[in-house]
Amino acid sequence: MIDAFSPFVAWRYLLTRRINLLAVFGVTFAVWAILLVDSVFTGFVSQIRQDVRSSACDLMVTDLPHDAGYERLAAAIAGVEGVAATAPRLRHHGLLLPARQRRTGIADQGSSQVDFDHTQNGFALLVGIDPEREAAVSGLRRWLDRGPDELAQRYPGDFWRSPVLDGADAGRRARMGMPDEDEWRARRRAGLPHEARSEDQRGAWPGVLFGWQRVRQLGWFPRSEPFDVVCASFTGGDGSAALHTHSLRVGFAGCFATGSRAVDEGMVLLPIETLRTMLGQDAADPASVDVVTDVAVRLRDGLSSAAVATTAAAIRARVQAALPAGAGPCLVADWQQQNETFLSAVAHEQGMMQFVLFVVMLVAAFVIYATLHMMVVQKVKDIGILAAIGGSPRSVGGVFLVSGLAVALVGTALGLLAGVLSAWNLNAANEWMFANFQLELFPRRLFDLREVPCRLEPSWIATVAAGAIALAVIVAAVPSRQAARMHPVLCLSRE
Repeated sequence: MIDAFSPFVAWRYLLTRRINLLAVFGVTFAVWAILLVDSVFTGFVSQIRQDVRSSACDLMVTDLPHDAGYERLAAAIAGVEGVAATAPRLRHHGLLLPARQRRTGIADQGSSQVDFDHTQNGFALLVGIDPEREAAVSGLRRWLDRGPDELAQRYPGDFWRSPVLDGADAGRRARMGMPDEDEWRARRRAGLPHEARSEDQRGAWPGVLFGWQRVRQLGWFPRSEPFDVVCASFTGGDGSAALHTHSLRVGFAGCFATGSRAVDEGMVLLPIETLRTMLGQDAADPASVDVVTDVAVRLRDGLSSAAVATTAAAIRARVQAALPAGAGPCLVADWQQQNETFLSAVAHEQGMMQFVLFVVMLVAAFVIYATLHMMVVQKVKDIGILAAIGGSPRSVGGVFLVSGLAVALVGTALGLLAGVLSAWNLNAANEWMFANFQLELFPRRLFDLREVPCRLEPSWIATVAAGAIALAVIVAAVPSRQAARMHPVLCLSRE
């Protein structure tokens, strides 16, 4: 055991040597930095995962052959236990070109722009959907509510919610058409043929939905703004392939916000029958196929991870059996697998960040070691006196071990307090800095966030505290062992 004099001597040494404050500050700074930086990064990761989850369906059946028909696949999937609903999707790349010169209606108030903005050039991932079926599978209604809200939070103006899911006419809902009067006004603005009176106008344009990020970058929000959708397809093969281009006039029918920036910038939703017709699969043609590239699946609520995996395997088996003979293997991916590359990159970045923070803690531990080592060197005669009056080697070493433990406890306590208070008041500090100095500790507009995401987890606080104390004790054990092994005669004889 350590003798009773060890804590008293250690306390005396700590109070009389101001350099010990450096060690306390090092531990405090390291703990504070680890808590604050990790809480912000954990908040970011949680927000990213939440946004990715809100933009993805429960399961996605993909890697289907080019002539896969939806109804046959839907019938096969419907028999799987755990499936609540399905919806077709048809992906195709294309261009959207305004029918008239774009006018700026939404100013870009300080948001960052990339050097090459694909939205300004019209490139987009066209995704054909059946609006009613899609609303039963994904958060389409929630996306349409959230889109105008996202714009209204950042820019002044009247941003209307898209009515494409609310009309009484089923045919108009299927083609995501806007009210006749809105199309009449859009035709007048664009100088396109229109009836003399709005009452006589009959809507003919299919509607398209843009992500709010694309709307912000394009800089307008008028109803039924006319666009030309342009895409290309190939027919034939084995040297006889031919490229066909297709163009169709559509109307801007509103904006959506899934929460995922990649989706909201790059994806455009339009009626699936419109896209099928452009690709040569018109529903009026008896020989046409209700082609899809993906089938979105919503599962019943409350399924465990094991049940989801079992359901995905069953869906894959049934879909594969429903595909034509010789078709390649299809893929059934859950929401994480649909975004595996992105989520893996985020997890890797979080791991690298935690490694860097661990290095910061090592630096603080080195400061403790250096401080205690200097104390041992300077207190050689004191060590000899303690040994001469009967102090055991363990008790002598305990003086410096207790010193290291005290530094660790005080520094960790101060670091925890500073870290928790900083995390709780991070957004308030950010607002104060911006209001008084036009500086932001964290540029929220860079990531289109309303506030800095910050999430403190109790388990992480406990881990950091225990790790800091344990590491400090380990490094303090080295000079403690050095002091315990000193011979009292040599210590007393040293000049």
